[in-house]
Amino acid sequence: MAFEIPPWDKGAQVIKFKPVQTPSNGTAIKSVSKKLKKKKPKTKKKQTKQTTNESSSTFRMGRGPLAPPANSDSSDDDADEGIRAMHKVRIGRIEKQKATPAGKNAKENKKQLNLKPALVQAAVEAMEATPTPTPQPASLANKFQTELMGGRFRYINEQLYTMDSKKAESLFRSDVDAFAAYHAGYRQQVEKWPANPLTRIIKMVKRLPKTAVIGDFGCGEGKLAESVPNKVYSMDLVSSKPNIIACNITNTHLEAQSLDVAVYCLSLMGTNLNDYLLEANRVLKLHGNVYIAEIQSRFEDVREFVRSMTALGFDLVKKDVAMNYFYFFHFRKMRHVGKVVKLKPFSLKPCLYRKR
Repeated sequence: MAFEIPPWDKGAQVIKFKPVQTPSNGTAIKSVSKKLKKKKPKTKKKQTKQTTNESSSTFRMGRGPLAPPANSDSSDDDADEGIRAMHKVRIGRIEKQKATPAGKNAKENKKQLNLKPALVQAAVEAMEATPTPTPQPASLANKFQTELMGGRFRYINEQLYTMDSKKAESLFRSDVDAFAAYHAGYRQQVEKWPANPLTRIIKMVKRLPKTAVIGDFGCGEGKLAESVPNKVYSMDLVSSKPNIIACNITNTHLEAQSLDVAVYCLSLMGTNLNDYLLEANRVLKLHGNVYIAEIQSRFEDVREFVRSMTALGFDLVKKDVAMNYFYFFHFRKMRHVGKVVKLKPFSLKPCLYRKR
């Protein structure tokens, strides 16, 4: 085909185009259109969806020549936040931002401002109080010294339970430091007990009239005399204080029938208990009281012990054997028994402390 263009001014030009053969069915056009259409991967669709969502929810900074640099000052952050907020309001969606650590601190400070004055004062006093120093662990030398002291105490304790009072007296006379070592180890044992039986004896004595005269047989360090207002004769094999009488408690220097109360707190040691209690019968007044506290494991038969005390002139008033560690007895002198009387000897089982 030829097309003619009308002439301008003078002359005319004829432009000829080559004809293009097009099939009647149009398959070539379809094949070309199919080639032009490219399948987009699914991942790209997801990414486009995400980008559209992000663009709808958040504000993206421009990247043109007039956009601020990436490492701009922190002073521009407030302006950017304001622009983002305006954009969210404009699109009709306001998101709740997560609380930042600074926001948490602000809330905590706000709560502290609402505290009561009394609580605030208590907190200030607690902060101003100086902390107590933590106890330092014992050194190796102190540990060895404690073990040696405990071993010597157990040895002396076994000797006192398995010999009579005369041999025990000679033991302490031959070894001056033995008495101090024994009572140092005894104090360590008392700290491990659930309760100190002397504390209960002191309460019992305080219920008596102040005019009652007390005899503390085997007083140790004489704590009973320091704890009650009564007149107390503190007696033991060794005198560790000026007010303690050093003597064998089977033969004291007290006058006959001069005491109202005789106390034996963990002091019925040795194999000749008859001699101990016959001396108590001698120095006690008629109807005088005897308080005894002993370790529970020393008694094989409590009834046999009560019968032996009855033969020595004492009747049982009260006993407390419900405790797991100590037994307490209250006897009363009902008749005089001379030392020349022949009685069946009795004793209690020795209390041997195990190594811990």
